[in-house]
Amino acid sequence: MDTVTYPDPSVADYIANTFVPYEASMSEQHNRSLFRANHIIWTPSIGLADRNGSVHYQSPGFLPPSDFLSALRIGRARCLIAWTRSAEAIKELESAVAVENSMTPEALFWLSTAYFFERRDTTRMYQTWDKLVEQYPDSPWAHRTYPRPEA
Repeated sequence: MDTVTYPDPSVADYIANTFVPYEASMSEQHNRSLFRANHIIWTPSIGLADRNGSVHYQSPGFLPPSDFLSALRIGRARCLIAWTRSAEAIKELESAVAVENSMTPEALFWLSTAYFFERRDTTRMYQTWDKLVEQYPDSPWAHRTYPRPEA
């Protein structure tokens, strides 16, 4: 991550303008309680926490810059949704969906939930689920949209 993903200008700018980053090493004894408390068992991993320190999103393993940036957007959106800031979450998730990569199915899934939470209207949620199922039918995120209630 230090040689490929973090130095990428789009990743570095997004992190600098959006987060208060904290990096910890599993090999340092004083960090082990942090890893245990947040159920982190593999590195590299990112965890996105809200202003109270509650982790709302984790992504383990290496990701190339485009995927990593999408994961950061998904994670930020998950924190925003938890604080009933769905409109802001939608902007993050729509940005993530606009870039085709391995994170797009997950971004579509969380975008559908943000649409629901914004107005408690299932119309956009189901439309987004339909797009997810159509474009990524074999993804685990598409599978999570079923079963659906009878119309």
